Parts: sequence; structure tokens; C-alpha cells
Amino acid sequence: MFRVTVIIALVASLGGLAWFAAEWAQLNFVPSPQPIEPPADAFILHVGYESLASDAVDAYASLPESRRQRVYENLRANLGSLDQGLAELASAPLTILCIGEHHAASTRRFVAERLIPALDVDVLLLEAPGDRMQIMLEQIDTGLPEVLLLGEDIAAVVRSARRANPSVVVAGIDESDAQKAQRTHRGQGSRDRAISANLRSHLSTRKRHAVLFGALHCADQPNWMYRRVILDERRVSREHIRNVNVIGEHQEGPVEAFLEFIHALGLERRNFMLTATRALDPLIYSWFPALTRSFLRFDSVVVFQEHAHAHSPGSPRPLE
Repeated sequence: MFRVTVIIALVASLGGLAWFAAEWAQLNFVPSPQPIEPPADAFILHVGYESLASDAVDAYASLPESRRQRVYENLRANLGSLDQGLAELASAPLTILCIGEHHAASTRRFVAERLIPALDVDVLLLEAPGDRMQIMLEQIDTGLPEVLLLGEDIAAVVRSARRANPSVVVAGIDESDAQKAQRTHRGQGSRDRAISANLRSHLSTRKRHAVLFGALHCADQPNWMYRRVILDERRVSREHIRNVNVIGEHQEGPVEAFLEFIHALGLERRNFMLTATRALDPLIYSWFPALTRSFLRFDSVVVFQEHAHAHSPGSPRPLE
């Protein structure tokens, strides 16, 4: 009887606490703020990066006139024509070109329509295991309009490569299930080590290879695929291996801020190629430190316009 009484008392107490909590929450409820939406005509869509652009403009304006002119001329000289940059890349004596991408529809369209046709590619290596890539190629060969790789269409890229070079070899070099199982069993190795080994197994020193992978894999940073290829591949000299980051203008907040900055300086925002990332004035990277990840870990950077947009007020001067 005593135990039953205690249980009833506990239930009543819990019920009272629940009622009190509900009443307190109702009286003290603070609604969650609405998500911040950028103005419809804003160029910078990543919240918080407007101040980065305006701070850079202020820092630029505070420089002595001669220093401002040097920064301006440096930007003008290095943010070059996309067509010219791609032509130089196509004529360079390259064996491996690692193309870093965001896995986005706009990037795949740009790669298919502008990048691949401009490059003289013998081998196209993609971010899929070899057996799964073979299935995707069979689907492409049957005429499927779209075949998804990492959530976006890869069929247009493959067809573009084949139009440019009917003899192109297309293969997947991502870590296979067997490699992953072996790595897990041994407790050593990494996915990017497997990718690097797979790339090197497809390598022919007399051919040009385009490697289309996520940007992190193509960045020159420790333990990722691109750095491993540079360190481990002895058949190809370093000057014949390059990486390029392909970024849509709205894919990264720091890039949006940088584009807003150059537009404020009177440099027209458009498709362009930064052929040598280390040639930019160091002040740019001090004003936009996050660009060290997107730019400085790559030899070159392509920024492409994803869609038509309104520029901020003013009449910018063209880069050419």
C-alpha cells in the first residue's frame, strides 16, 4: 500500500512539473528569428560577406595613391580572359591536369560547355570507382540524357570529351569497395592514397590526362590526392602536373566578396581565369584570407558566371 501511494505521488509530481514547464515556456517563448534573406538585387548571397567586401574597399581606399595603382594594375593584369587562359592551358605541355570542382549542376555545365572543349585531353579520369564508372558509361552509350555522378549529371561532360576527341579514354579512379575493405582490415591507408594509386595506374606519360574531382582532392595540401601524385609519381616532372580550381561566382562567400570588391574598383565582373594564383598582390590575400584555400592551393583558378545578374551601381571598366 505504501509503495502504491509513493508511485501515485511521484506521478502527480511529474505531472505538475510538466504543467509548470509548459506554462513557463508559453509565457517566456521567444520565437526563432526568421532566416536572413539577402536583398533580391544583392550580388553577395552568402550572409556575412558583405562586410568583407566593404572592408577591403576601405582598406584599398586608405592606401597611398601609388600603392592603390599597383594593386589595381596587378588585378587588371592577372584576372585575364577566360578564352585566353584556357588556350594557354591547352597549349601547355601537361601530362596531368587536376580540375577541382564543386559537385554542382552549374559547374558540370560549365566544364562540359567551356572547359573540356578548350582542352586537348586524351584521358578523362572521374570521381567514381572503376566498376561503377563502367556502368555509367554504358548508360551514357544507351542515350540516357542524364547520368548522375555525386548527385549531378556527368553524361554531358563525357559526351563533350568524346566530341572533342573521339579517341578519349574515360575511366573512374575513385577508391573501390575492395580497396576500402582492405584499408579497413589493415587499419592503415586512406581513400586519397587509393585514388592516387589508381590515377597512376592509368597514367601514360605520352598522353594528357584531365582529372575531374572535388576541389579538396585536387588542392595542393598534405595527404590529399593531388599532393600524393606530386610526391609519388616519378615518371612525370613537376612542371607537367598542374591543378586548377573551377568556382562558380556564387559557390563560395569569399569569392563573392572578392568579386564585389573588384567591381567596386571598376573591374568588370565576368568569366575570367587567374592563371597564376601567386601572382596576385599579397594585399589581396591579407584582405581576403579565406581565398588562400580557394586560390593559393591551386596553380590557376577559373571563376565563371552562373547566371545573369544585376551589377551594383556604376559603369565598371572592362578588364581588357
